[in-house]
Amino acid sequence: MIAFLLISFFVFLAAGVPIAFSLGLSALGGLVFFMDVPMTVLAQRIFVSMDAFALLAIPFFMFAGSLMGGSGISKRLIRFAFALVGSIPGGLANVAVLSCMIFAGISGAAVADTAAVGGVLIPSMIEKKYPKAFTAALIGMGSTIGIIIPPSIPMVVMGGMLNISVGKLFLAGIIPGILIGLALMVIAYFMAKKTGFERDDHEFSGTDLWNSFKDALLALLLPIIIVGSIVGGIVSPTEAGAVAVVYAIFIGTFIYKELTLEKIIASLKESVLSSAKIYLIIGTAGFFTWLLTVQGFPIIVGNLLLSITTSPTVLMLIVIAILLVVTTFMESLATMVLLLPVLYPITQKVGVDPIVFGLMVVISVGIGLVTPPVGLCLYVSSSMAGVSLGSAGKAVIPFILSMLAIQLFLLAFPEVILFLPNLLMK
Repeated sequence: MIAFLLISFFVFLAAGVPIAFSLGLSALGGLVFFMDVPMTVLAQRIFVSMDAFALLAIPFFMFAGSLMGGSGISKRLIRFAFALVGSIPGGLANVAVLSCMIFAGISGAAVADTAAVGGVLIPSMIEKKYPKAFTAALIGMGSTIGIIIPPSIPMVVMGGMLNISVGKLFLAGIIPGILIGLALMVIAYFMAKKTGFERDDHEFSGTDLWNSFKDALLALLLPIIIVGSIVGGIVSPTEAGAVAVVYAIFIGTFIYKELTLEKIIASLKESVLSSAKIYLIIGTAGFFTWLLTVQGFPIIVGNLLLSITTSPTVLMLIVIAILLVVTTFMESLATMVLLLPVLYPITQKVGVDPIVFGLMVVISVGIGLVTPPVGLCLYVSSSMAGVSLGSAGKAVIPFILSMLAIQLFLLAFPEVILFLPNLLMK
């Protein structure tokens, strides 16, 4: 049955069937042909996979991020980033990365960050003669920080699936996200110096910085409110998502006065559709994984990996390699839901810290978002820049290598990941 499930799944996937239906149809076939159980098990297992309180945070954070995009917050945040780093060589490139880091603290979804930042900065960068492939690669890679710096929808999904503290995962992503952002900015700076990208006609101004900071302050407070309320034990991650929605509606409607009822309704529809897609993947992947578990697949994989090594570091390197390969061909969230129930128990047997495991997974998933042929962030940014996915894929290689270098550094020194969770949460 294991062979049937895996082969049929990849056949459906190769035929262009959407990932959720590929998982569901394969699992349904396994249930019908190999198991003598009522068909009600199908509905029960799909429901159980989605029945986690932490997962309720997904539509809230997606709604809050969408509201931010329609309330004039995007242009204020980008104006602040430009005032801060726009005067250095390759200024717009660094503005793009910094904007992605700031947006990461709002939306929790990398693709949403790609659209929000790219929609404003890609035309400006192309106008300033930045190569289209470089522009697409930088925006696509920078937006992956959106799932590392909290809030993060993949972290919420992981916490709900594996019973890992979402609050600790959020805290653990702050320092790694900043390190990755700084690494991308350093690469952008030296590439600008080397290739002679046009220097932006912008002189640093303390007055301009202060004014743009004041204008963006209410938006910049949102990530602090989200993380601070969770760490302080005031709200759960799900409740923090609801708070973010109320806050976004309030400042967008009454402070910035750019958020209309029509925009709120449009954001709500967009969030419902996006959340429904995520929940469908979670449900069908959960059913698929349950069948594999019943057939002993995790035991087979566990014995195989543990026969290779019992070193926590080496085992995590293998896990990272598996995730990097699979996310090249499969949507990142589906990869998580499918593989984490198999891989996580194995890492716990050799003593890998759950928070370290979670961050390594999220970073690997982030790299998968810019790895062709599936990389959604790179696909979106290359489409917006009017360049082929292949050209953007070549240009993104230096950025991927820098992210891998940061990931290996964090694996070698996990104290960097655990510093804030251990400091602020018991």
